[in-house]
Amino acid sequence: MTVSRVGIFWRIGATGAAPELLVDCVPVAHAESYGDFLTHGGHYEFWCALSRLSASELRQRNVPDVVLWSEYEEWPRGRVVFHVPSDRFIIYADRKLQGSATIDRIVQRFRLTRDRVDILGDPHYISLR
Repeated sequence: MTVSRVGIFWRIGATGAAPELLVDCVPVAHAESYGDFLTHGGHYEFWCALSRLSASELRQRNVPDVVLWSEYEEWPRGRVVFHVPSDRFIIYADRKLQGSATIDRIVQRFRLTRDRVDILGDPHYISLR
């Protein structure tokens, strides 16, 4: 059985590299309650924690070194939450991420079932790049 996850994500990539997803997620059973939602993580806190690592530590974790030379709000980002009353997942994402290929990658990484997902924009998730 696949266990769905909630958390935060970015689409990042060094110059000339293919964009990839940077994700911090947990299984729904380990999520934090936030009103009617289950959620996980904060973009700023996670980025700061990564930026304190060395380039070699980032490579060991398969994290691109963009966290060392850029800010978290520069990259298109979003969040996956679970809405308890509707029994559905919501992907809040920068509009730059709302194309079907990127949404499919997010659905796969968070182990979601596509027919239980709603995609919404949010003014918090507008990147500078």
